[in-house]
Amino acid sequence: MNGGKVRRWGQKTANAQRRTSNPELPRFKDVTIQCFNAATRSAASGREIATFDGMHFSVLTAMASQSNSWLQWALWAVIMSLVMGWVARSRMRPRPACCDQQLRHPVSTLIIGLAGFLLFAAIAVISNVFSNKTTSWWTTAIFLGFALLALPVVGDYFAARHEVSREGLLYGRLLGDGGFLCWDELSSVRFSSSMKWFRLETQSGTVVRVSIMLMGLPVFAQMILAYARSAAIDPTTQMILHATAEGNPPSVWGLSEGPSRTGVE
Repeated sequence: MNGGKVRRWGQKTANAQRRTSNPELPRFKDVTIQCFNAATRSAASGREIATFDGMHFSVLTAMASQSNSWLQWALWAVIMSLVMGWVARSRMRPRPACCDQQLRHPVSTLIIGLAGFLLFAAIAVISNVFSNKTTSWWTTAIFLGFALLALPVVGDYFAARHEVSREGLLYGRLLGDGGFLCWDELSSVRFSSSMKWFRLETQSGTVVRVSIMLMGLPVFAQMILAYARSAAIDPTTQMILHATAEGNPPSVWGLSEGPSRTGVE
């Protein structure tokens, strides 16, 4: 009952009819939907931009890491070139006439051996004293292994002391006793480009290896070419010996020039 009037069930009032028939309602709904869609596209666009920026950051990080890696390898190559160049020059330094027939390591060999041992041994110790997440038993074992590899270089500096004469080669060894090798007893003379030494083998099976790091190589090459049997010298090695006798020993860095011959090294 409303003001004496009875409203039947399902019959709307005039105000309700006016609210329902308001022409602004569809427009408001359209605007609301448009705003929602714009917000959705904006949020999606923001996510896309964030993903794009993250991708660029990852690419830049990878490029920087690769650049640092290349820089480290380039620096290592430069350092090794300088060290090997220093060793190559030191083995060709003039010596007194009394030492011409002696084959000795230059002092640079001893310095490199000691420096390598001390460097890797110090890294192994420091990495355990000031331990971090990368320190483990195998990293310590690797550094100690590199340190131990430098010891034969130091030992060879004192042990590999030879002397040449017209009769043969008086040689010393790091392991085992030295001896005397006659030139006319040689059955094989080969140069190993990978190991950087001359391999001399006698008819009795004795093998002597002469490193190209030694001083006195020109006289050594002259003696072999003059007193050893030509048939015992490998053809490629013969060319290398001729160059060495003229004062141009094999390079201590990289592979030797000329064709290589396979064989026991």
